[in-house]
Amino acid sequence: MKSERLVPFLLAAGLLLATLACGPLPTLVVTATPTPQVACAPLLCPEGQVPFCPGDCPGGCGLICVTPTPSPTEGTPPAPGEVTPAEPTTAAGCSLGARWVADVTVPDNTAVAPGTPFVKTWRVRNSGTCAWEPGTRLVFISGTPMGGPAADVPALAPGAQTDVSVSLTAPSTPGTYRANYQFQAPDGTRFGAVIWVQIVVPGTPTASPAPVCTPPPCPSGGVLMCPTPGACPGGCGVICATPTAPPSGLAILSFTAEVVQDLPPAGKRIRFSWRTQGATHAGIWSGTQMRFPLYWEATPPGEGTLTVDIESTYYRDPMMTLVAQDAAGHEVQANVVVPWACQYAWFFPTDNRACPAYEASTTWAAEEPFERGRMIWLQEVRTGSTVYQRLILVFYNDGRYEKYADTFVEGVDPESDPTIVPPAGLYQPIRGFGKLWRTNTSVRDRLGWATAPEQGFYTQWQMQIGESIGIPFYVRRMDGRIIRAAGWDTGSGTWEEK
Repeated sequence: MKSERLVPFLLAAGLLLATLACGPLPTLVVTATPTPQVACAPLLCPEGQVPFCPGDCPGGCGLICVTPTPSPTEGTPPAPGEVTPAEPTTAAGCSLGARWVADVTVPDNTAVAPGTPFVKTWRVRNSGTCAWEPGTRLVFISGTPMGGPAADVPALAPGAQTDVSVSLTAPSTPGTYRANYQFQAPDGTRFGAVIWVQIVVPGTPTASPAPVCTPPPCPSGGVLMCPTPGACPGGCGVICATPTAPPSGLAILSFTAEVVQDLPPAGKRIRFSWRTQGATHAGIWSGTQMRFPLYWEATPPGEGTLTVDIESTYYRDPMMTLVAQDAAGHEVQANVVVPWACQYAWFFPTDNRACPAYEASTTWAAEEPFERGRMIWLQEVRTGSTVYQRLILVFYNDGRYEKYADTFVEGVDPESDPTIVPPAGLYQPIRGFGKLWRTNTSVRDRLGWATAPEQGFYTQWQMQIGESIGIPFYVRRMDGRIIRAAGWDTGSGTWEEK
């Protein structure tokens, strides 16, 4: 999280206001300069502000209330993720203090889907000399409330550490949001670090629109054809061609396909029309672009129409083929593209003609880089009515991938093995990644050491309709790049970045 510090302020009120023009204006409490012997009452500042001395403040006189503003060029910044005011002293003579240690989940500027619940966890330390009493809380003080007004904090001895979590929900509108929290003693005294959670709610990804082209009008005797079968999505690229008739005079004079009705949930009613010369038999087939290859008799073969209902498609803009034969066994073919969008949109822009099998899953994830690959953990992914939970995907730099169940049990399994000491600058993975890495020597030998700690983020995952064994799927990395892997159904396969 970002560091914040107080910056010096000029005595002149005009210059002070100019300095803070980009942030909230401080509330000024101006007093006459007293003699050194005069003591002033402690200054009480509004919520979110702290006392600050712009010059000479003997006896506490002359303090003003200011809103902390960052100054990255001045002095040594406080720990990331906090602003630390002075530690208050209790009636018992000890001080109340709290310091940020680490972001356990949801680091700054994590992308969270609109309206998605998430849990922010900080690791904090009791930096004062007083123990935190039962009833101590972490309370929301400013920023954007995201449904987590307060959280109970366990009793904690001076110098000890603990994790504190709040349950939040991302706003529904895209933007960057921040919520500030501070610790509060049972008597209401606020103390310690001002820590925060800052997320980015992204806009809805815009899927690449499927191309739709108007086929060219063909002269008499010409038919629409795709020069490369399967490469004319939305009718783009089709040409008018004059079929070459065999010696018998066999020819396809015209072949069209018209979508006459959409059928829920993802089907089409299509009307085919054809006209041939010299054909004694004709049929229409879909190849492998449907869920199952389909075939219909074109009767009568010389000229006719046929209306069919098709439930779904493997590919957007599938191509249909008319095959005509004569009595001698000669054969001619013509292709036509059916304009047809996929039932579900991909969660990322792509020119992939294959369709997703299901809607994309948005899930909490974690990622950790290794010397020879990376691991990605998925909390939950959905394939229709089936829900997969706590999966670990291992991507090796040699282009292979493997899928494992996360068997780490919180409170039962150790986070790490203290007897395993990584080389300088490298890391032993922890928790679910660490258990798989330690217990599976093949994974450990192929990946090597971790090169950075794991980080949490929200990701998207989606499966492609599978035509055979080795179903492809797509997952977004923490840096936004898309991984395509084949073998969701088999648990291993190949991968590449798209």
